[in-house]
Amino acid sequence: MKRIILAGAALFAAPLTAQSAALTELPRLMGPRAVASLPAAAPTETIRYGEAPSQLVELFMPKPNAESPDALHPVVIMVHGGCWRKDIAGPELLRPAAGAFIDKGYAVWSIGYRRIDEEGGGYPGTYQDVAQAIDLIREHAEARKLDLNRLVFYGHSAGAHLALWAAGRGKIPAGSPLHSEKPLKPRGVVSVGGIGSLANWSAEINTLCGPDTVEKLAPKTAADGSERADDLRFADTSPDKLLPLGVPVVMLHGVYDAAAFPAIGLDFAIEARKAGDKADIWLAPVAGHFEVIAPGTRPFAQAVSAVEAFAK
Repeated sequence: MKRIILAGAALFAAPLTAQSAALTELPRLMGPRAVASLPAAAPTETIRYGEAPSQLVELFMPKPNAESPDALHPVVIMVHGGCWRKDIAGPELLRPAAGAFIDKGYAVWSIGYRRIDEEGGGYPGTYQDVAQAIDLIREHAEARKLDLNRLVFYGHSAGAHLALWAAGRGKIPAGSPLHSEKPLKPRGVVSVGGIGSLANWSAEINTLCGPDTVEKLAPKTAADGSERADDLRFADTSPDKLLPLGVPVVMLHGVYDAAAFPAIGLDFAIEARKAGDKADIWLAPVAGHFEVIAPGTRPFAQAVSAVEAFAK
């Protein structure tokens, strides 16, 4: 891991060093309030799949195509971030991005889920919600003309961890409470400012999101009170332990992202390629953690181009 961090640091520091003489100031980066202030789409429909307030899906539909009224819509399944916690902005922060995608003819299936500080959330509830919310689209696809053969997962931050996990959950054995029968498979995953390994980046995750975060996502203590070794606690929760995912992945990171810095994406991309997956890391040169979900920015345009490449 140290080798990867050092390699990543060298890779991303070199251009900055070369240009340091010409820099007068660092770029002003967007925060969640700036994203929330952007024009946002209203959900066409809200679909509940449980009793908890967060157990819902926001469906955004594009305008009908007058020339091809029966054409199916490619679908972006969005998974919001927020440190897996309810006191940080959730699916509402992706509504501007949803609006941009529907303008391009995509339907957007934006899922909510119980977070680690909600009753029933954490392990296994958070993962079970994500799986249920994604697979629920099968029941609505025909009536809403959703093309499940052109399906892309788009996850931001903590949601990117869950999107990558969802793409690989077909490998989780039946003995795990996170096992799913015939899980929905995307054409690809676009991870924006995301984390592909709970195992490798536990310290960084806990520093950023709270000291109990990884423990709630991948508990050391089993339901029967026994201690679980790391190879077991991460086996069904950490996307890198589910490799190969069997679908291509783009890890998009802002060069100035202090929450999910580029070495985190590089780490996952390297491991995915070793396992036989097609995985690329894309850098957004003037971006932090939120430009990648902000329509009107170049980093978001990069994310859109990745989605479009998978949805062809």
